[in-house]
Amino acid sequence: MTAATTVAAGAAVDAPATALYGRVSERAAFLDVSISPEELAELAVRLDMGEDELSALEAVFTYLADKRHDQVISTLLKLSRLPQRAPKTFEGFDFDRIRGRDAAALRKLPALSNLHARKNLAFIGPGGIGKTHLAQAYGRACCLEGFKTYYLKATELRDKLKKAADSGNTSRAVAALVKPSCLIIDEVGRCTFDKPCTDLFFDIVDRRYEKEGPNTMILTSNTSTNNWDEFFTGDDTLLCTLDRLFDRASVFVMKGASFRGAELEIFSVESSPTATKMNK
Repeated sequence: MTAATTVAAGAAVDAPATALYGRVSERAAFLDVSISPEELAELAVRLDMGEDELSALEAVFTYLADKRHDQVISTLLKLSRLPQRAPKTFEGFDFDRIRGRDAAALRKLPALSNLHARKNLAFIGPGGIGKTHLAQAYGRACCLEGFKTYYLKATELRDKLKKAADSGNTSRAVAALVKPSCLIIDEVGRCTFDKPCTDLFFDIVDRRYEKEGPNTMILTSNTSTNNWDEFFTGDDTLLCTLDRLFDRASVFVMKGASFRGAELEIFSVESSPTATKMNK
């Protein structure tokens, strides 16, 4: 008996057919096409569509939905400013080199729990230990899950805010940095923010703090967070805003040898003197 005949007879649709209608409806919804399982069943009756036709329809919608998904992810990655030629990924990070009491917490980062729990992340430690790698890997994972991500270095953020302040276009610049679900600021401490830039930065922090939905800021630095007030120019409210930045956060204080130079090869060679032929 076809699904169409079952519906037409007024009987309950069997489980496989019901599941098929639901899957087609879900695929269509991803393409912004609204058609409920019940509406699809009525259409199947009207057009005398059997299971083969419905399965073919599901295959078409699945193909189009996958294509749309891939396009969305590609766009998110391009707009994120994350490196695309040699992307940093969690799979490419050597977690086996991580030791210590809280090493397990670092290995749980791919679950993106901080993003959904609206908690910020900070990686603090010496150069070459993997802070930027982890920050970029987290941002890339967010993109692959469909969340807007934006990456920039602290110097780039300072220049962006300074340009906005000089041009009087601060509202647009701030709004653009509030919008991403994941905002990554790399190398905090490489530059000092003047007062206008500091005010704008903490306006971003405040507005992101109140933002709805999945939301996190990721920051990396060679300097302990206790000394970050050295990099911002402001009054007593600065410390309050720094507190808000780390009110809900996971801070990883990383130690150990640098990962850099793992593939470095050093060759020792020596030249010998050239004999000079003397003419008699």
